[in-house]
Amino acid sequence: MPESDDGETVVVEYQYDTAVVVDDAGRYHYVNPMGDRVQSFDSEDRARLYADIQSVIGGFREEKTGERGVPPAVARAFDENLLMAYHVATPTMGVSWTARAFGIDESEVRTAVELVREKAERKRDETG
Repeated sequence: MPESDDGETVVVEYQYDTAVVVDDAGRYHYVNPMGDRVQSFDSEDRARLYADIQSVIGGFREEKTGERGVPPAVARAFDENLLMAYHVATPTMGVSWTARAFGIDESEVRTAVELVREKAERKRDETG
C-alpha cells in the first residue's frame, strides 16, 4: 500500500481524490482531496462503508450534525438504506444500535448496508 506524505498508509483510493488511510496507531480515516481527515474509525470496514456512502451521495459535510445527527445531504437522500448505513458507519452507533433505532432485525440492517455497498460500487464503475 502506498504511503501518504504524513506517514499514513493509503488503504483504498476513491473518486474525487478521496481515500481511506490507516495511521501508525491502526486508526482508519476518510480523507478529502486536500488530505484532511473527515472522519476517523476503529475499523477498516466502517471507514470503507463511510466512503461508500460518500460515493452514493456525491459527497457530504458533517459540520454541526452532532454526535447522533445526520448530515443534511444524507437526510435529503430519502433513502432508508443510506440512513441505516450512515448510522452503522458512525463510530458511536453500529448495527445493534441502528436495528433498535429503526425497530427492525439486525439482519435487515446488514441487508441495507450491503445494498448501499453495491450501489456505491455500481456508481464508481459508472464514473470510472
